[in-house]
Amino acid sequence: MDGEDGALRWPSVPEAFRRLLERLERFAPLPPGTGPIPRLGPGAVSLDLHGREIEPVTDVIEGIHTVFVTIELPGVTRKDIHLRATEGTLVVSADSPRRTYSREIPLPAPVRTDIIRATYKNGVLDVSLERKDRKWNVPIR
Repeated sequence: MDGEDGALRWPSVPEAFRRLLERLERFAPLPPGTGPIPRLGPGAVSLDLHGREIEPVTDVIEGIHTVFVTIELPGVTRKDIHLRATEGTLVVSADSPRRTYSREIPLPAPVRTDIIRATYKNGVLDVSLERKDRKWNVPIR
């Protein structure tokens, strides 16, 4: 964009984000009364800066025998992290003096809750869950 003096001016981050959302609206308009944030990823997004509760960034990968979950938890130690798994979800929470993280992650396949492997290094938690059915479903079109 050009400024008043004719120099090239970069838009602010909120302005650029607003323009991006306007462009996306042309392709998939949102139902009335809904905001753009829940459409950006699975699950509910929770960010409360005053209470310091933040939903961590998560990636879920479905393998043939294993479901891999990667969660970014910067600023916490191993002893602050709590994992709980059911057949269809993984619940991750971490309480540190600076932050509180919380996330319930729906899993793409049923998993065994008795075999869970987790490693935490450099602020990233990697969790491996063994699939219960041990089958790979390939949709044929």
